[in-house]
Amino acid sequence: MNQFQEKIAAWLSRTGPDRSVTQCFDLPIVLATDIGLQRSENQDRVAALRIGSRTGGARPLIAVVVVDGMGGMRDGGKCATLALSSFFYALTLYRTHDLQRRASAAIEYANDEVFKFAEGKGGATLSAVLLDEDLHPFIVNIGDSRIYAFGAGSNVERLTRDDSLAEAVGGHGRDLLQFVGMGEGMQPHVRSIPMSLKNLAVTTDGIHFIESGTLEAVLSHVSELKSAAERLAALARWCGAPDNASSAMVDLQSLAEKLRSGGDSGIQLWDSFGSLAAIWIRDEISENDRTPSAFHSEKPTTLPVDSAPPRDPKAERSKGKSPSKKAKKAKKPSPQKEDVQLEIQIEQSSSTGDADENSR
Repeated sequence: MNQFQEKIAAWLSRTGPDRSVTQCFDLPIVLATDIGLQRSENQDRVAALRIGSRTGGARPLIAVVVVDGMGGMRDGGKCATLALSSFFYALTLYRTHDLQRRASAAIEYANDEVFKFAEGKGGATLSAVLLDEDLHPFIVNIGDSRIYAFGAGSNVERLTRDDSLAEAVGGHGRDLLQFVGMGEGMQPHVRSIPMSLKNLAVTTDGIHFIESGTLEAVLSHVSELKSAAERLAALARWCGAPDNASSAMVDLQSLAEKLRSGGDSGIQLWDSFGSLAAIWIRDEISENDRTPSAFHSEKPTTLPVDSAPPRDPKAERSKGKSPSKKAKKAKKPSPQKEDVQLEIQIEQSSSTGDADENSR
């Protein structure tokens, strides 16, 4: 694992309160998570990433992601952390590509990384909203985490379909046919959505197990994103909270305004417990000067940031074999090879421990 990715994974794995809601500073995004009433571990991960407008030649990007580790399989929490940290790292790695290619490469990279760890015996769901300077948002979905569109004066619309037996093939049950970490054959859903949508809610099944009419009623009668997150978390508890319950609320219109206005260079991350800042220190490197790069944290440490393309397990398995139709498929986009220096800073958390007074 690249050490930038390791840094993100360690940050995402830190211990937090059982319940927390955070408003991302300066961004119209609210992140919330709740361990629930019947689980001893929270295997959900919810986070947002912003890559600045002058960061190592990157296209500016904001990504909001919800991941749910598969508790019935191996190391659900670790798989969720690895899926999210790999997805974020790949978005920086493929930072010069258009948004659709960037999103597709990121989910493929996350799948490869989780598969290398769990060998198909563990995995995670992933749903994401991504927006860059072109202002044509994309959503990514695999598994049964969901994305809804909602807003005052408009109907609640579900934008994703579960990769479950019931919804994918018309069968019965919630067993998943696809997940991050399954290895070969994964076909993630990556598509554009209208910029005209107002708000988006990204949820794990610990939220949307609530009866659909009730969930839609909550989203239809809230004026603030934080209220939406708090009320859904409280409602999940009133309904027994059988699973971890996490959500991300996004004001898409206001998010577009933030991208239009530009911003500082560097990388910022948020989860429901706080924020992490990574500042790009060196971003002007000539083609002939590829020197090692480093993180700088509170304790000076030299950690190289690997800019090499991700290993492709499919290509390695095909060595020595005759060409096939699969071998003729287009190669994954190559990342821009550029070394950078990053400074990591842990910022004060603005999260709240209780989702709602009525949820106690």
